[in-house]
Amino acid sequence: MAHNPNCDGSHCKYEHGTTRTYPIGGGGNLILCFACWANENRYNCERGKEMGEPPQHNWFNAIIYHYGVAV
Repeated sequence: MAHNPNCDGSHCKYEHGTTRTYPIGGGGNLILCFACWANENRYNCERGKEMGEPPQHNWFNAIIYHYGVAV
């Protein structure tokens, strides 16, 4: 199974690729590749339905993360 070393997730499909910051609240962020981002959004959408407001974050509006530096 491939894993992007710059990604905090576990659903990577490729070993390389863009990672972006995914806000998790309280000022914290996850650094995720696209596949892990999609998985986190699905999870938060389902959890949000239970709470009444599903948070969705847009990949294309997120801050790009390059080798330890958010740009």
